[in-house]
Formats: sequence, C-alpha cells, structure tokens
Amino acid sequence: MVSWAVTGATRGIGFGFVDNLSSDSNNQVFALIRSRSSAGPLEELAAKRGNIHIVVTDIADPKKLEEAAAEVSKVTAGALDVLILNAGSAVPETSGLPPTAFHGKKEALENEVNENIKNNLFSNIFVIEAFLELIRKGTEKKIAFVSSSSGDVEFTRITGISAVLGYSIAKAGMNMVMTKYAVELANEGIRTLSMSPGWVATDAAEAVTGDPEIRKFFLNAFHKLDPTVTGPIPVETSVAAQLKLVKNLTAEDSGKFVTHNGNSEWF
Repeated sequence: MVSWAVTGATRGIGFGFVDNLSSDSNNQVFALIRSRSSAGPLEELAAKRGNIHIVVTDIADPKKLEEAAAEVSKVTAGALDVLILNAGSAVPETSGLPPTAFHGKKEALENEVNENIKNNLFSNIFVIEAFLELIRKGTEKKIAFVSSSSGDVEFTRITGISAVLGYSIAKAGMNMVMTKYAVELANEGIRTLSMSPGWVATDAAEAVTGDPEIRKFFLNAFHKLDPTVTGPIPVETSVAAQLKLVKNLTAEDSGKFVTHNGNSEWF
C-alpha cells in the first residue's frame, strides 16, 4: 500500500485529497486535522472507507506533531510515502490591504506578516521535520506543498493584485523552503514539489470572491493572464491535477514551483 498524509483535511482541497486518494483501496490515507468537532463530512467518509485514518494534531506545535507522526508510524511500520502540506490560511483581517496602507502602522504590518509566516511557513516546516524520518523510510519519498499563485512574482506583477501581503510573502517563502529541502535531501532520494492549486471553488474562496464586485475585480485581474477564465474550477478537478503531478514527480523536477497544470498556466 502507498501511504499518504494530508494536513488541513477537514474541508476544501485537503478533504478533496482524502476523498480522491481513499477511493483507491491500495492507498492508506492519514487525514491530519485540528479538531473532530468540525470534521463531519470527513468522519462520514472515514466511516465508509477503512483506509482513512483521522489524526488530530496542531501543526503549530512540534511536540503534538511528533505525537501525530508516532501515531502514523504505528500503522505504517515506521514509514510514510507521501506528505501533502495543504493546511494554511490568509490572516489576519488586514489581508485585504496593499503595502502602502501600512504606512505608520508598524504593529499592524508586523502582525500581517508574522501571523502569515507562523501559519503558512513555520507550521509547514514543523510538519516536515516531524514526518521526515518516516518519509526517509518510505518508498515514494515525496513531500508536496499546496502553494498559491499569490506567492509568484510574475503572477502578481501581471495581475496587479497588491493585497494579501503577508500571505503572499509566506507562500513565496515556503516555495523557497521546499526548494531548499529538495537540494539538501536529493541524495536520499527525497523529492519535493510546490503547486498552485488554481482558482478553486472552496468555501474559503467563496468567502472572498462570492461578492459580485470582488468577483468582478478578480476576474478582471485574472483576464490579464487568461481572457478565457470564467470562474473557479471544482475541487475534484484541482486535486486530480495536483495528484498527477505528485505521482509523476521526478528527481529532475524536484524543488520546482508549478501550477496544477504542471507549468506556468495558472487557470
């Protein structure tokens, strides 16, 4: 069996990964979540599929992550094939502001950047470090990071989206972290990949782009890259595309940041 661990598996893309992967009985899927209280759909799916293992942990707490890795290790005899880093969030409330809006607001700027670094960069490093020994003993030896177009310089430059400052910085930073792991661990046969999932129809995306005016703004921005874009793609479509990239990941492509299409086509 191929063993997979997915963070942020309660909903959206993370849940999509668990749903897709667990549909194959040859996969063992570990859904890493923060709390079972909000994991209704995941609980229902796990009740139907015996190859889903729900693991409650805190990706911001290295000690709890070590405990989660130990829990996984008991089931897999000390190994893990693929780790998917999906958990993350755009925080805090200032995420909608452009850089100049922070002029004279030192604490707000520090909070905007630091909270995102904590939630979208440090936490992912903690997860990697907790599970790295299991990955070393796995067969596939892959680590994949669900990044964002927000962390890409050219995407930002062309679309003209100046908001989500801290989130963009954290995603771009984590892309580099993944590349650093790729070059460091190459001799061990471990491969990494950062992927933009595309514009995906998740609850989180709907909360941002559901407003007609905001949706119009984003569509106008995205049309600068692709005039044919009409809206977000289904979770299932994004997940299937990303998993294809992970399954086909070679040593030559390790450490890259690509779109869900495997290139620079964002939509």
